[in-house]
Amino acid sequence: MQDIDQLYLESIEASAVQFAKEAGAMLIEYFGTDLDIEYKSQDRRDPVTKADKNIEQHIRKGILQIFPDHGIVGEEFDNTDDDSADYVWIIDPLDGTNNFVNGLPIFACSIGVLFRGVPVVAVIFLPWRNQGSIIRARIGNGAYENDRPLKLTGSELPQRGRLTGLPSYYWAMFGFRNKLRRKIGEIRSLGSVVYELALTARGSMQISLFYSPKIWDVAAGVLLVKEAGGDVKVRVENTRGWTAFTSFAPKDGKLQELYDWRGTVLAGDQFVTEYVSRRLVRRPRLLFRFIRWLKDLRGNIR
Repeated sequence: MQDIDQLYLESIEASAVQFAKEAGAMLIEYFGTDLDIEYKSQDRRDPVTKADKNIEQHIRKGILQIFPDHGIVGEEFDNTDDDSADYVWIIDPLDGTNNFVNGLPIFACSIGVLFRGVPVVAVIFLPWRNQGSIIRARIGNGAYENDRPLKLTGSELPQRGRLTGLPSYYWAMFGFRNKLRRKIGEIRSLGSVVYELALTARGSMQISLFYSPKIWDVAAGVLLVKEAGGDVKVRVENTRGWTAFTSFAPKDGKLQELYDWRGTVLAGDQFVTEYVSRRLVRRPRLLFRFIRWLKDLRGNIR
């Protein structure tokens, strides 16, 4: 990353932190109030509220005022039009919307900045304490919770007494070799990829695993984990095996390619991530879809 101006990158980080604090204040103000809920899918699995939309608009406005030549990819609105931008902001204004609308304070706001596809700045807001907490990182500068440095333990093997983040349908998505399932730790599924990645970066979870998240779910979190001394591995669609994560770089440099990025992500303590990746098998997507359809069908019959 020799092409990056470090002072410029510091200014990007400072702005991202400010945007995340403002977004966090808005989330806290919205939390617990009556919100009009819309659904992106007919099965009502993907809710969106005015909090999601208003916060993303607020962040977008701030970015374009200070960095008008940067690109933006967000969950709720269309991409900006500049496909030639070296810097692209990836925004998830509210991850864990279902938790949020049901009064469960497990949600987050994520802001990641890519330079030619590589994450270089990451900021996540978590609704902790009175005003919330900021988990942040800048490439090559470490990760921090507010001003406290984060450093993962470097455990060599999974520990049963530690927490492990797995998808709720993990048993349908993945197979386990060499009795890994017995060693994986205490399983949690919190309903927010962003939140779980932040917990992984601060060592609350020894590893976390995500089946085909969107880029705005992971763009900030993967840098946080790596800068905290952890490891991130991915399995991109239509490829075999796990590879070390380095970049979201699209094939032809287009923002739409970033928007369409899909991959399975495994993140956590460096050696534990390697150990688990060697013993984890992703099941065919059609099998997972069939199992979920069958479970939904049984639920409707009841």
